[in-house]
Amino acid sequence: MQQKKFEELFEGYLQNNLSDAEQQQMMEIIQQGRHDDFLKEKIHGMLKGDYVTDVMDKKQSDDILKYVLSQPQNEPKVVELNPKRRRKVILQSLFAAASIALLIALGNSLFFKPKTVLPTVPETPEVVAQNTLIDFSGKQLVHLPDGSTVLLNDNSTLKYDQNSFDSKTREVTLTGEAFFDIKHNPEKPFIVHTGKIQTKVLGTAFNINAQNSSDNIEVTVARGKVQVGDIEKVYGVITPNQQIKVNKSTLSFEQNNVSAAIVTEWKSNYLILDDLNMAEAVSLISQKYKVQILISNEKIKNCRITASFLNEEDLDHVLKVISSVIETEYRYNKAGAVILDGKGCE
Repeated sequence: MQQKKFEELFEGYLQNNLSDAEQQQMMEIIQQGRHDDFLKEKIHGMLKGDYVTDVMDKKQSDDILKYVLSQPQNEPKVVELNPKRRRKVILQSLFAAASIALLIALGNSLFFKPKTVLPTVPETPEVVAQNTLIDFSGKQLVHLPDGSTVLLNDNSTLKYDQNSFDSKTREVTLTGEAFFDIKHNPEKPFIVHTGKIQTKVLGTAFNINAQNSSDNIEVTVARGKVQVGDIEKVYGVITPNQQIKVNKSTLSFEQNNVSAAIVTEWKSNYLILDDLNMAEAVSLISQKYKVQILISNEKIKNCRITASFLNEEDLDHVLKVISSVIETEYRYNKAGAVILDGKGCE
């Protein structure tokens, strides 16, 4: 008898035909939990339908939820309905939300079997790969992040990855010819890749010639110690005025004694003033252009200069650049010597 009465009350509630007293009675029966099977069957049947009908709106489902969760005594027990706000909705959407709220409130495990819910994996935004390679081409002086310098010959390139360089190792790739002056760091070996050949150092000065026009790769040491090999074996360790020559195709190699000065003679075409004081700079300029340079004010020697002249610039061009940088003037005396005048540097 009570089952039939509850079914009538529930149908009446859905049709908004219950009085306040009948709504109160239906709520009390729901709390008893004796009609869970009916509710489950009724809701599942309605959810399978694809028709449009009047159903609980959001306020009704919220009111049922609040009631079965035992609201304080001073709040009204009667669920208020507002017919003016009722509307027709698609059963599969709004009624699903309302009925689920009701079933959760009842807390009966017979309604739904536990299911494993897979965590939602947030969409990973598309990452555009960034090129982190630093590329230098043509004759120039390259300053590496670790303080090392590389003087590139003409038709040569140097590359390194700015993200990995100076992490565990310091690695670069060379095509062509270059003279390396490497900052000493025993914890981070410096490695030059030229094809299959690897030249490994801790801190030294050396020349690598891997020009495409040659069948060989030549590694020559000017200062320090250099290890040459490939990924499988070490060919040898060489010291100043020694050279290892490796065939690019067969990887056969030979070690010889050479003059590092002759091997690196190509550098004489360049004038590199890399953060030098003027006393050092004047010495290099005098040596290259075979000219005597006199400094009229000793304070000029305190000035520092950084400049590279790689295109066989003449002496006047070099002096004009230097004079503009350190605010000096130059002139020739009767003997053909260069005189530098200026206030100098403290």
